[in-house]
Amino acid sequence: METTGGTPQAPPGTEPEQMKSLTLGIVGDLGRLLKDHGLGRSPIKIIEALIFGMFVVTETFVSVKKGVDAARETLNLFHEDMVEYIFKEYIYKHQKARDPEELEASFRQLSDLINQRYQEYRQNFLEDYQEKPLRFHRTFASLAGHLLQEPPPAEEELDQLISAFSAKLVQFWTGCRSSFQPASG
Repeated sequence: METTGGTPQAPPGTEPEQMKSLTLGIVGDLGRLLKDHGLGRSPIKIIEALIFGMFVVTETFVSVKKGVDAARETLNLFHEDMVEYIFKEYIYKHQKARDPEELEASFRQLSDLINQRYQEYRQNFLEDYQEKPLRFHRTFASLAGHLLQEPPPAEEELDQLISAFSAKLVQFWTGCRSSFQPASG
């Protein structure tokens, strides 16, 4: 995902490919944000970052499509593609399964994890969204609890990080929305 004028722009292509590109862009931007705030000393849990990126992209896509039913086919393709990507890149390469049942169990475990995180992130995001001004402190706490291998910074630094995260999350949301809108000619 490229950032132009503060709004992420996905390359043209099919919607699931575009959604994958946006997800990977969010992960990269999120990693840079954390590094800029001193949380890059130890690695983040990349699967958690990918799940969070998938969540943002999925929620935005559903919002633009005005509901799950209108988005279902594309979402199914996107989720299948992303689960396969995560599985191949981060689980299969590092886990030496001895038989197909072990692989299937790992695959189901990943799918269950994604579903659990979506519910958690959705609840926290919606609660944060209802507050004014928009400060996504619940969403950040939820993500940080799963993502970071080191504790978040002290209170003053944490406040700055939550403010930066909130601004970045709004940027992600806005960029995804504009990416999913039909081009007006």
